[in-house]
Amino acid sequence: MPLDSLKNKKICIIYGGWSEEREISLMSGQAVYDVLKSSDYEVFILDLKNNKQMLSEFVNNNSIDIIFNLIHGKGGEDGLVQSWIEDLKIDYVGSNSVSSSTSFSKITTKKIWAEHKLRTPDFITSTELLNYLCDDKDSNITELKTEINKKCEVFFENNHKFVFKPSCSGSSVGIKIYDDLNLLLNDKKDILSNNSSEYLIEAFINGSEYTAPIINGKVLPIIKIETKREFYNYEAKYLDDNTSFSFPEFSTEQELSIKEVCLKAFESLNCRGWGRVDFFIDKDINLIEINTIPGMTSHSLVPMSAKHLGMSYLQLVEELLINAEK
Repeated sequence: MPLDSLKNKKICIIYGGWSEEREISLMSGQAVYDVLKSSDYEVFILDLKNNKQMLSEFVNNNSIDIIFNLIHGKGGEDGLVQSWIEDLKIDYVGSNSVSSSTSFSKITTKKIWAEHKLRTPDFITSTELLNYLCDDKDSNITELKTEINKKCEVFFENNHKFVFKPSCSGSSVGIKIYDDLNLLLNDKKDILSNNSSEYLIEAFINGSEYTAPIINGKVLPIIKIETKREFYNYEAKYLDDNTSFSFPEFSTEQELSIKEVCLKAFESLNCRGWGRVDFFIDKDINLIEINTIPGMTSHSLVPMSAKHLGMSYLQLVEELLINAEK
C-alpha cells in the first residue's frame, strides 16, 4: 500500500487485552495511537476484552480498514485475536493466526528450529520431567518412558545450570534459573503438580544476550542487552534504569551470518510483517524465542533499533501499516 493512501484509511489500534502483559500493552498501544493522531491520521483505539463480538462491532461501527494489534501475551499474541480479525476479512499488521499460535509456544518453536538445523539450547519439557520422576511401571509406556528417562538423564548430566520457563508467556514472566534439580522441584512443586500449563527446562547459555528486530523481511540493527540482574527479566525490561543497550560492532561476515540465522528463524515459523528474534552468543548463535508483537513503549527495542537506522517512531509505525495484509 502506498504511504499516500494510508491517510485515507481508518486505522484501529487494539491494545490492553487480558494477559499478564496488559500494562505494557496499554503503553504500547497508546504510544502508537498518539503518534498517528498527532500526524492527522484517522485513528481509533480499543481496549479489547476477551470478546470477539466487541471487536466486530467496533470495526463495523467505525468502518475500520486496518487493525494494528498491540495486545501482548495470551489472547493477543497466540493467534486468538488474529483469528477474530481474519474472520472480519480486513488488513492487519503482523503474523497470521497459525504462525502466531506456533511461535507463541516456545516448545513448538524450538522443535521447528531444530528441524531446520537452527541452533537452540537443549531442553526438556515439564511433562518429560514428571515422567522421568514418576515410578509408573505401566508396560504400555515402558519403551517411551525409557526414551524419556534417557533424554532427561543426558540433559541433567550435560547441564548443571538450567532455566525454568513457561512455554507460552512473554516479557520474561515466570522465568527462573536453577543449578540444582531438587531446588527446582521444591520451588515449583505446585506448578509441576498442575498439568494445565506446559513448561520447559532449558540449558543455561553463559553468553551475551542480543535481539534482532525484523521489519518486512529486513533485519534491523542488532541490540546487545546487558543487565545487572541474573538475566533480562521483567524488572530489567520495564523498571530498571541501569539495563544497558548497545549496538555491537560485528565483523561484516559475522553480522551477515547472525542476520541470516535470525531471518531464517523468523521465516521458518511463517511469521510475517514484524517481530523480534532473541538469542545468545557464546561460541555460536543460540536462538531463544520469537516475539511476534514486540513492545512499542519508550523502553522498547524495536523503536530503538529503528531509530539507530535513522527511522523516526512515526516512520516505523507507517512502515508496519503500509505492509498490513489479510
